[in-house]
Formats: sequence, structure tokens, C-alpha cells
Amino acid sequence: MRPAAATSRMFSGWLTQASVIQLNVAGHGVMMTAMDAADLLRGPRGRRLCYEVLQTWAGRSTPSMPSRPDVDTRMAFEAVTEACNWAMYWQPPDRVDADLRSSEWLSQLQDIAEAIASSPVTNWWSSPLDLNDQHLVRFLDEDVPEPEHEPTLTGLRAAVDTLDLEHSREFPDDPAGVRLDWTTVSGVWWSAPIAHPGVFTARSIGQPPLPVGLAFVEDSFGWTAATSWQVSPTRDVRVLELGTSEHWVDVVRRYPLEVTVTTKRGDWWRTTGRDGRWAMPAWPLVAKDWDAVHLSVAGYLATAGRALPVDEATATVLAGWPPDATFWLADLLRVAAPPTAWRRQRNTNMWTRS
Repeated sequence: MRPAAATSRMFSGWLTQASVIQLNVAGHGVMMTAMDAADLLRGPRGRRLCYEVLQTWAGRSTPSMPSRPDVDTRMAFEAVTEACNWAMYWQPPDRVDADLRSSEWLSQLQDIAEAIASSPVTNWWSSPLDLNDQHLVRFLDEDVPEPEHEPTLTGLRAAVDTLDLEHSREFPDDPAGVRLDWTTVSGVWWSAPIAHPGVFTARSIGQPPLPVGLAFVEDSFGWTAATSWQVSPTRDVRVLELGTSEHWVDVVRRYPLEVTVTTKRGDWWRTTGRDGRWAMPAWPLVAKDWDAVHLSVAGYLATAGRALPVDEATATVLAGWPPDATFWLADLLRVAAPPTAWRRQRNTNMWTRS
């Protein structure tokens, strides 16, 4: 289905000539609103971002420094990376995330949040999908040689069609037939459309360009080697934009899949403290209307890890979706450039071409 009231924008870079129709779930053209300080402080990942900026700024402090930080590109990049790295949706928040919910910390982080939201280097955090700058990243184990084959870009839609079954499996019994305690069991905790095969991509920043998917990784395993491929679409793309927490809730309301009787009940209770009915998007239904779903950095920081009301009895959690990532629900991508090998400097978040 392609809603009539669509806003279309043409991209005609050297990679491809394709159009992206960017809409919200109601079928209206998306106007990406600027991030504000309140957005950052509502979400656990946004609060962690502010905390990381505060820590970096405190380490640089001198008597002549201003009362709030001048957020630069390096500071912002490192803070997003660390906010992602401490994202865990199957257990209670770590001590720092838990403490940051207090009124004392929220007051202390207010100026930091305002500095981040008003900085020119974070303007792109609210921007929609850029079709001409998408990169797929594959991380490598140190003892595994660099892959020579290109990533799998077909079979994506068929894989998405299996996700309802994966996400709606009822809470299991143990082998002896005894009902397990839902508060102690973990399982498929994510709500992102992670499929096998599956593809998600993100843009690059800086000069020389660095794919943000190398660093914006939730609960990272500490990889030090990776390969990236620039990809581009082969036809027009219907893109669903998630720029705010309201966008995520709207998707769940329009394409609901109840997951209360699954292991998500325990996982999401542990991470949010809420128990009750839970829902998430039914991705096979979403895939009938959309080819790709993009989560902006601002949308991630305001939304990920929160128990967001869908109706009076039901809530949802955005989990397992990195910032600026676009999940592709249709077979329409191609590799557009030779692969690039990357190495991460140990004990840093910085990647360089190898």
C-alpha cells in the first residue's frame, strides 16, 4: 500500500538514481523535528549519553571553562558509542543507568542535555535515511580470516515473514513439564526486525568517512576487526521513519503483535520495572506496506529501553535497534562499492582503515 499523501524526494548521486518516500505510519510526509533536551532526558539511552558527555567534559575542565560543555564531534561520537554499549534489555539497568533516573541527576544533566541538543554537530541525529550513504558492517573474530564473499542481500522478505512466529512463541515449559517462573527466564528480548538472513545499514560521518555502524553497537563484544560494504537500492524505496517515541508507538498500534505470554514479559519487566501486557510491531504486516524502517539517532536516544504505553493495559519497548540503523524488509539492495577493511584501536572507540 502506498498512501496517496506521500512526500517524495529524489536522490541522484553517483551510486544510484532512486526515490525515497519517507512517511510516518499515518501516511503523511515526515517532518523530522529537531531534538530537544527533554527528549534526551526521557530515555535511558539519552540520559546515559548526557552522563558520558558530562564525564568527558569534567575530565577536560579548567578554571576558565564555560558553565556547560561545547559539544564537539569527537565528544558526541564517543558519548553515543558508550550509551549504546551499556544498553541491555534482558536484565535490570546497571548502577549508573538506575541512578540517572533520580531527580538529582536529572537536574544535573539538564544543562548537558541542552548543550547537546543545541550543538551543530548533533543536527544530523534527527535526519531521515540518506539513500546515497548506507553501509553494511560485518564484525570479524580475530582468529577468523577476512570474508571474501559479499553479504547476502536476498531472501530478506521471506525471512521477515517468519518473525511473527519467532516473537510470539509462548513461554516455555521446562523438560519435566513444570511451568517455569517467568521472572527468571530470558529469551527473544529484542523487538527490532532481526531476521536470518537480515540486513541493517547506517550512514557514515566525517572525513574520511566512517560508517557509524562500526561504533554504534549495543552491548558490544569488543570486536577489533570489521568489513563494511556500501550498498544502494535498485528501485524506489518506501521508508518508514522512526524519529520519536510517538512514531514507534504508532507503528505498534497499527501493526500490533501481542507478546505478553513470551519470554519478553520477564526480559522487559527486568529492564523497565513494568509488568503487564506487552506488544510490538508485527513485522510481516509492516513489510506489506514498507520496504525499510529507519530509526534516527534522536529517536533511539528518546525511545530505546522505555516502557511506552500503547493503550491503558498494554506497553511496548524498542529493543535491539542501534541508532541510525535502517532495517531492510525487502530484496532491493545491491553492493555499490568494494569492501573496506577496518581495525579498532585497542581500548578506544576509534576505527581506522586497515
